Amino acid sequence: MSTLRVAGFLLVSAAALTGCGSETPPASSPASSPAPTSSPALVSSPSSSASPSPSSSGVAHPDGPLIAANGTDLKSCRDGDCEVILKPKDKIAFDARLRVTYLAVDSVSADSVTLSAALPSGTRTSISGNAGGTNGIAYTVTAIKDGKAVVKFTPKP
Repeated sequence: MSTLRVAGFLLVSAAALTGCGSETPPASSPASSPAPTSSPALVSSPSSSASPSPSSSGVAHPDGPLIAANGTDLKSCRDGDCEVILKPKDKIAFDARLRVTYLAVDSVSADSVTLSAALPSGTRTSISGNAGGTNGIAYTVTAIKDGKAVVKFTPKP
């Protein structure tokens, strides 16, 4: 590809990016300062202001407040299908068909939660991690901040 074609491509690319809210003035001619030095900043700038990416465990650590579909309404989980913000000592009761009487939050660490499950048989078990389940309930931790976690519960088939 010739230098003139590359310069023309860069000029068109810079002009397109400038039309997307950039304050960088367009280059006046192909002979002027090439756009590549400013294009990477224009391209990477929007993604750098996006929400933080999940950690290696897949759990996000947001800068802003935790948001869950059902907020802190733990009663919304009765049917096993909810997304709530949990903290230690929270307790969620479930319908008998899910074969879990309740789950209690023991702790919230940097990338996981530890839950105690009370089963209808009277047995108690502990489950820990950023995803798991017991009997008819599965869970996934999607975000953690300040000792609280956003957890999505779904009924197991």
